Amino acid sequence: MKTIRNKFTSALGIALLLQAAAPFISGVFLFDPLVDKTDIGKTMANLGLHPFNAQLSIFLDIVTAMGVIWLGVLFYTLLQKINKTWAMTGLGFYILEAVMLMIGKTFSYALIRTSDLYLVSNDISLLPIAQILLQAEKFVSSMAMIPFGIGAFLFYYLLVKSKALPSWLSIWGLVSMFLVLFGIPLITYGVNIPFAVVFPYVPFEFVISGYILIKGLREKALA
Repeated sequence: MKTIRNKFTSALGIALLLQAAAPFISGVFLFDPLVDKTDIGKTMANLGLHPFNAQLSIFLDIVTAMGVIWLGVLFYTLLQKINKTWAMTGLGFYILEAVMLMIGKTFSYALIRTSDLYLVSNDISLLPIAQILLQAEKFVSSMAMIPFGIGAFLFYYLLVKSKALPSWLSIWGLVSMFLVLFGIPLITYGVNIPFAVVFPYVPFEFVISGYILIKGLREKALA
């Protein structure tokens, strides 16, 4: 089938790439290396000594939240002709995810400020406060995967119906997002689930964004 590249497909591809790359850089390269899972005092020291990394991580996560809304609007624009109610529901869940991500970043910012105080005062009473803030941020961010998972599941199902992309690509997103939807919250609650269960979704957004940027979408879906 003939594919088309235009301003819309470029925007959709960039939005998908942004949502994939920004949190990956924020977590893997900036914030997570500062966190010592066994010593909150060391975590606070790392945050206080590397303020640029910590603040840049928060900025990228805020960019991610805005990108989620942008992506939801683009998906709705593309897919509302297939099923307007489901497309609108998916957009609503994406907005909810973005709000939860922003709330999580509030805890991250509070943790950084608490860490600054700890470096100055060495007050051990700040340790349990920091631990609560860190756990709250992780919990909210993980729970944000629930509205994201529901919204993405609806959008990828509509993508399958629209035939805008090759079936294998849309089905990959549909199946892997189903695993994320249930896997991440269960892991957050301490259920021993191998990371391999949710890993198939990790490269998906990079692949789909690259495909859309290079190939575009099928002409019939853009009509």
